[in-house]
Amino acid sequence: MLIEKVIRFSIGVTLVAALAGCTIHPAGENAEREAALQAGKPFTRPAEDKDLPPLPDDPKPDDLVRYALLRNADLEQRYWEWRSAIEQIPQDGTQASTLALSAGTTITKGKASAGSSNIGVLNDPMTDIHWPGTLATAAQRSLENARSAGFRFCKAQYELRNKVLSAYADLALGADLIRLEQADVELLQTTAMVVEARNRAGSAGQQDLLKARNELDLSRNNVANIQSQLPTLRAALNALLSREPDAPLATPAGLPPPRPMSLSDAQLLDLAARQNPGLAALAADIRARHEGTELARLQYVPDFNVSFSTDLMGIAQSLAGSATIPLLRYQAINASIAQAEANLKASEAMRRQAQNDLNSQVVMDIAILRDADRQLDVFEHIVLPRARQVVTVGRSAYETGQSTLVDFLDSERSLIAVQRLIANLRSTREKRLADLEAVTAQGLSEVTR
Repeated sequence: MLIEKVIRFSIGVTLVAALAGCTIHPAGENAEREAALQAGKPFTRPAEDKDLPPLPDDPKPDDLVRYALLRNADLEQRYWEWRSAIEQIPQDGTQASTLALSAGTTITKGKASAGSSNIGVLNDPMTDIHWPGTLATAAQRSLENARSAGFRFCKAQYELRNKVLSAYADLALGADLIRLEQADVELLQTTAMVVEARNRAGSAGQQDLLKARNELDLSRNNVANIQSQLPTLRAALNALLSREPDAPLATPAGLPPPRPMSLSDAQLLDLAARQNPGLAALAADIRARHEGTELARLQYVPDFNVSFSTDLMGIAQSLAGSATIPLLRYQAINASIAQAEANLKASEAMRRQAQNDLNSQVVMDIAILRDADRQLDVFEHIVLPRARQVVTVGRSAYETGQSTLVDFLDSERSLIAVQRLIANLRSTREKRLADLEAVTAQGLSEVTR
């Protein structure tokens, strides 16, 4: 008899527990968790405990990108936001109601008996049990939100690479410009000495001397101005690496060799449309909004409660249930459905505009990149060789007495001006190429291998 009582009560406990405590895991949750675990290995240890390989004494751009991907705090924040979004999935897929136990007895003339005492199990009466379809929809919505967070983490990786490469290009350009400006200063010092000597000899006026000295002082000021910017550029790059602003970082000897761009304009636009992680995140947001709309409609489905009790003698058992029908909430439910549909349409409009903005950005980057390539081709293969030839001819003319030293130095300064323009074009090209690689999701795998 006792065994029968235990069996009956166990059945009731199992029934209520199954209804109140089940968790629904949507397909794809495990894959998302595994992807996050693999991507987050650099962030599983506190920043102060990370044992990272030091930067080389003369780090190359890929060395800096690799280091930043392991240390950057903004990127780590995106990762933990992704992990947080994943942990929302089982929360939304689990019944909010909990298991409750009840016990009671009837006291008659000061006495209680097993027949008048009972014990019961029920879900929390303050929280209804939701229909399993509601939980499944809520969990699916959370999964799409988690996928969106994962794509935004991926986007942050490409944007970080873009920022590091651009900061390195600025620092390298500064080093190149300082070298060129110092060469210009040396030429202007020589020019000023020659003009001063000619002025003393009476073959050059005071105006020429003042002009030469002004040019020299302005060139020295340009050198000092660029040198003053180097600590700022170095601090900006160190910030991306999560290092102290004044951490030692070697100044590049010059801009890195130009990297080729073998893709056509149409291929770049196609890659941006298919692979851009920002667009993928917005697409996941739209899927989450779809699930949110369905979740709003499921508010029409009644919630319910269930309880099971038995007297201590096992003679009588009671199984009861109730449903919460939202008859008086139809206006609120209608409004929530309309709101969810409006949010969905807003997300779809945002996705379309993001696509348009991205296409515009890609077209602009391509135009600037192609124009930089065109100008570099002209200056490096036509203008620069010609300017060097002018210097050579000017040197010969000066050595044979057919021209003055000032004329020769002017040709040297023209050569420096061409080299300065080439350095700026190469820096612009490098930054636009990095931007294109970020929006088309290119270049990261080579660094992380």
